[in-house]
Amino acid sequence: MTKTFVLGRAIFAVALGSLGVQCLLRGNAIPTLEPVTSAAALPLIGWITGIVLIAAAIASLLRASASYGAAVIAAVVLLWVALLHLPALIAAPKNGGEWTGASESLAIGGAALVLFGLTRIPDALAARCILAGRIFFGVCMLGFGALHFIYIAYVAFVIPGWIPAHVFFGYATGVAHVAAGLGILTGVLGRIAALCTALMFGSWVLIVHSPRVIAKSQDPNEWTSMLIALAMCGATLLIAEAFARRTQRVEGAND
Repeated sequence: MTKTFVLGRAIFAVALGSLGVQCLLRGNAIPTLEPVTSAAALPLIGWITGIVLIAAAIASLLRASASYGAAVIAAVVLLWVALLHLPALIAAPKNGGEWTGASESLAIGGAALVLFGLTRIPDALAARCILAGRIFFGVCMLGFGALHFIYIAYVAFVIPGWIPAHVFFGYATGVAHVAAGLGILTGVLGRIAALCTALMFGSWVLIVHSPRVIAKSQDPNEWTSMLIALAMCGATLLIAEAFARRTQRVEGAND
C-alpha cells in the first residue's frame, strides 16, 4: 500500500466516522448530507446513521473488511442522493443549498466507490467502480465550480478576513474546481489534478473551517462543513491513488 492510499483512506474514514459520532451525540441526521424532512424520525435515523457510518469507517481501515466498509459507505450515501436529495431538487430546482448538499453526497459516494475499487475485489469490478466513482466525483467538482460562480457573494463572505481580495479568490477557487473536475473526468493530468485538489481541501480545513468551528463549537453545521472538507481531501487522495495504479498497470502491460 502506498502512502497516498494509506493517508487518503485514513482521512476519509476519520471524516466519515466523525460524522457518525456527530449523529450519535446529537441524535440527529447529518446536516446538508442527509436532508430528512420528518422531525419525528430524526432521532432514530440519527442513531442508525451514526452506528452504520462508524462501523463502516472502521471496517474500511481493516484489510479483511475494507471492501465491505467501503461498499456500505457508498451504498448509504448514494441512497441519500437518490431518496432524499433528488426529490428535494425536483421540488426546488433553484435551491443552491440543496444543490451543494446533493453534490457533496454524490462526491462522497463516488469516493467510496473508488475506495471499494482499490480494495481486494476482481479487477473488472474494480475498474467499473473506480470509473463510476471518478465520474460522480468529477461531475460534482464541476458543479462546485458553478456554485462558486453563482454564489460568489457567499463564497467571498466565508473566506477568512486576513486573506485579501475575497472575490478574486472566490472566483479562483471556482476555476480550480472546474479544472480539477475536468482532469478527474478526462484523466488528462488526472493524478496531478487530484493531488492539487486534496491540497486545496486540506488547506480549507486548516484556514477556513477550523477557525469557524472554534468560534462556533456548538454549531453542528460548522462541524459538518469541516468534516465534509476533510472527507473530500481524503477522497481526492484516493482518486490520485487510482490514477497511479492505472498508470502502473499500463506500464506493466507494455513491458
